[in-house]
Amino acid sequence: MNVPAIAKKSFDELKALPEFKAIYDFISSNLALISDNLTRAKVVHAIVDEFNKETFAHPLVAQLCPCKVSCNDCCHTQVSITNEEADLLVHRIQNGISIDQKRLRIQMKAGNDSAAFFKIRFEDRKCIFLSEDGSCSVYDDRPSVCRTNAVLGDASQCSTRESLQPTRLVKTPKSDIAIYAFFEKAESAGTLPFMIGTRLKKKT
Repeated sequence: MNVPAIAKKSFDELKALPEFKAIYDFISSNLALISDNLTRAKVVHAIVDEFNKETFAHPLVAQLCPCKVSCNDCCHTQVSITNEEADLLVHRIQNGISIDQKRLRIQMKAGNDSAAFFKIRFEDRKCIFLSEDGSCSVYDDRPSVCRTNAVLGDASQCSTRESLQPTRLVKTPKSDIAIYAFFEKAESAGTLPFMIGTRLKKKT
């Protein structure tokens, strides 16, 4: 199970605190009541967005966070998604969103191996949903991990073109706990190219 590292770290640090345990329990119990995968993904995305409002409304974050449309260096990194998120994104593809099939095949070869993924040249690591103008073609349905991936400082800190340099990420602990619970309760999870590519192969 490819649980996002930051979400797991937050869970391990905060799981004993009542506020965060309540978030975990809330997500877990409510997901158990929803059988439709697309709805499960959309519900968690809405919760993550709600938690993010508080974080990104902080004056210092608003001042120091350079993230904006067409700023997409973070879209060249490996992203983990749940089976629900994979189904949602495949649904978008089937309803008209185009992707770069060649780039998908290149990225699929790395499977769920991050080391293999980062050996792929920078241009070929670009997310399959990144449009020519640098924007996300599935922004409203982007994965939960993408919703918390923001940096403080200079946008260049996100770049993995030259090296996998560390970044000062905005801390989103409440969202992290929600994401961890989502992944833990998922039937399966893996990297975006692998999960999407596997589903598309089954449908052809």
